[in-house]
Amino acid sequence: MIMDSDILLNFEKHVFYHGTTFKAAESIAQRGFCVWFKDDEMGRYAGGGNLGIGLYITCNWKIALLFGSTLLRVAIHPGTRLLNSALPPDGKIIDSLQREFGREILRKSPRKVLPKNKKLQLQELISLFRYHYYHIWEKYSGRDRNAYCRWKRHLDNLRVFRSFRSMLIQYGFHGYGNPGDDNGIVIFAEDRLVLKEIVAVIPFDYYSELCKGDFQFRIIREVGEYFQRHGTLRAKTLAKQVSEAATGTLRI
Repeated sequence: MIMDSDILLNFEKHVFYHGTTFKAAESIAQRGFCVWFKDDEMGRYAGGGNLGIGLYITCNWKIALLFGSTLLRVAIHPGTRLLNSALPPDGKIIDSLQREFGREILRKSPRKVLPKNKKLQLQELISLFRYHYYHIWEKYSGRDRNAYCRWKRHLDNLRVFRSFRSMLIQYGFHGYGNPGDDNGIVIFAEDRLVLKEIVAVIPFDYYSELCKGDFQFRIIREVGEYFQRHGTLRAKTLAKQVSEAATGTLRI
């Protein structure tokens, strides 16, 4: 059994946001969230970011807004299992894995180190995952930005970290993350998210200034008020439809 502390709980007590484009928001309103896409030129491809393939959400609306001019409020379906990566790894388990498999278990993907007849137990997988998460993200977050930039040259570390995705899926996880850091949470399964509100669609000219850091909304209410004053009719109409659909008064 996995301990409750390993899983992010009480989704209903948190407000989650997702930043995207208005075109993508129209698609989400019509068909729901999507991880994989199809393009005539590119073929099939997946959306993703620092934490790998998936949908990204955060409790910080300012961070979400940096990833797109359209700010969405989303909810997570009950029963979704998200691994809490903010907790430190179990040192005893890490030491035990090193004794059994050597230092390589901390440097390479477990699948490249473990014998074919060996499978990590759930708590072993969680501790090893958290070890990598800490050394790639948490160790530098908010501390040494120069060090934070240095790790980006070591793409092998990031590839190892992302290799945990399929193993976590096998154990029934729908995503992982730290809702308190810049990466937020990545959701593997697109059906675990539901659109609740289009908070704002920022016009391009003003949004370009946001990206330069020339202005900053102080509170989220200001974002919504700006949208009501300057948003296009098309965007406001979609926002109204989403709001009515979320309350059960309209089916998009």
